[in-house]
Amino acid sequence: MKELQKTDCLGDEKYAVYTGAGTPAFVPLIAGITLPNPNYAIYRGNADIYVFEYVLEGKGYVRQDKEQVEAHAGDVYILQPGRCHHYYADARTPWTKVWLNAGGSLIHHLLSDYGLNQALLIPGFGQKQYLCDIFNTIELDPSRCLSALALRLHEFIQALSSCYVRHTEAHTQAAVMKSYIEQNLTHPLVIEEIAASVHLSPSRAIHVFKKAFGIPPYRYYLTQRLELAQSMLLYTALSIQEISERLGFADYHHFSISFKKEYGISPMLFRNRAELRNC
Repeated sequence: MKELQKTDCLGDEKYAVYTGAGTPAFVPLIAGITLPNPNYAIYRGNADIYVFEYVLEGKGYVRQDKEQVEAHAGDVYILQPGRCHHYYADARTPWTKVWLNAGGSLIHHLLSDYGLNQALLIPGFGQKQYLCDIFNTIELDPSRCLSALALRLHEFIQALSSCYVRHTEAHTQAAVMKSYIEQNLTHPLVIEEIAASVHLSPSRAIHVFKKAFGIPPYRYYLTQRLELAQSMLLYTALSIQEISERLGFADYHHFSISFKKEYGISPMLFRNRAELRNC
C-alpha cells in the first residue's frame, strides 16, 4: 500500500483529517487506514456519522443495532447515523482496512437514490481504489478538497450500488433454486432443470447457489432427499423399496448406497436400530 504512506499515525491507525469548511449537505471528517490489531474494536452507542469501510486483508465483525455480519477482504460495509455501531477485528486474522467518516444530507440522499439505505454489507466489492483515492485526496489538500471528495464519494456509492444489485439478484436466484429443489424432493432432478428454474446455465447456477449456501445445488438436493428418507424410515411403515421409489431414486441399490455414504449405515440397519431404541 505504497500510495497510503504519507499521513499522521496514531497507534494502529493512520489518519488523514479534513480541515476545510463543510456544508449542511456534506461534511467530510476523517479518512484512515486500520492496521492489523487483534484487539481493535470500535463502539458508538448512538452514532452521528456515516462510516464507509473497505476491508483490504483479514476479517472482522460488524454490528449495527441488532444486525451483525462478518466482513472479509474485498467487502465494504456502511454504517449510518442514529444507530448503534460496534465493529471489531478477528483475533486470529485481524483486518487491514481503509475508511471514511463523514456526515451530511448528501450522503443520505445518495444512499437512498442508489438503493443502499438499508445495506450494511456489500460483499465481494473488490475495488479498493475508491476509498484509497478519498484518503489520498484529503492527505494531499486537506482544506480545499470538498468538491473533489463529494465527486469521489458519489462515484463510490454508484459503484457500490451496481455491486449490491448484482449480489441481491444472485441471492434471489439462489433462493428460487433452493425453493424449487425443496418442492421437488420426490422427483428425480438434474442440474439442468434446477438451473432452468432461474434461466441460468448449469455452470452459472452452480456458482450462484454455492456462493449463497456453501454447497452445490445438486448436493443440497441429495442431502434434503436423504433427510426426508430418514423421516420416512422412522415414522412410516413404507418399505425401503417404496421409500426409494417415492423419493425418485433410480432403484433400491442406488438409494441404499447414497444413504450409507451419507450416514455410514444402511437404510435397513438405520430403521432396525431406531426400532430397538423405541422398544
